[in-house]
Amino acid sequence: MKKQTLMLVLIGVILFIAGSAIAYASVQGAKKNVSSTSTGSPVSYSAVVAKSNIPAGTTGQTMEAQGLVALELIPSKSYSPTDLTSLQGLTDEVLNAPVQKGQAVTATELTISTQAISIPQGLVAMTVDISGAQDLAGYLQPGSHVDIYANITKMSAGGAAGASAAIPIPCTELAMTNIEVMDVSSTSPSLAGTKAPVGSTSSSGRTVPGSETMLLALTPAQTRTLQFLSQDEAISVVQPDQEVNPPPVGQCIGTDQTVTAP
Repeated sequence: MKKQTLMLVLIGVILFIAGSAIAYASVQGAKKNVSSTSTGSPVSYSAVVAKSNIPAGTTGQTMEAQGLVALELIPSKSYSPTDLTSLQGLTDEVLNAPVQKGQAVTATELTISTQAISIPQGLVAMTVDISGAQDLAGYLQPGSHVDIYANITKMSAGGAAGASAAIPIPCTELAMTNIEVMDVSSTSPSLAGTKAPVGSTSSSGRTVPGSETMLLALTPAQTRTLQFLSQDEAISVVQPDQEVNPPPVGQCIGTDQTVTAP
């Protein structure tokens, strides 16, 4: 009887040890799988990839309509955070650089398309490049209205006889008022976004663009005038209070006229 009891106890101990070993091996295997899944990076990412060579100037709508792009899985080593992950990112955009077949389309290669900009009826759109403080240092936003000034430094050779004597050179005139800015190439970050955190004495400051390209809505006559002034003279823009009366348009104020206007 004692012998049988001892045998049963021994068998129980053996089964317990075997069961414990199996359970331990299962837990370790599960941990290893979880660890490899959680710490490992994804094998691939979904991105918008060019199906053929796409030239600069191609709109997003054209790329989609002609099947020039498609969503594909790309290896994680080839993925960039700027890669488009949805075809919706092409809406109202245009390529500013060519994309080769097999490459992912990135956000840095896209800019807003003029097809997405509505030109007011009876007006035309014109771009001008202004540098330095004359462009309001990037503080302009699409939808703003500006007054445009011209600094006249050259005498016109084709004017009426005696007209040159009546115009002081150099001089500055208000060329046109209340011009709508439909788009700008860049804007300055807000002051709130660059303030130093509480308790900190340093601030990153704001980076303003050294030059600005503005898309303006003009009448055909204003377009001709601004085309001449932007090519042959220096222009600048100001953003006025709409309730303030501007000086007369076309009146050029120069040397000896700063105290009493002509």
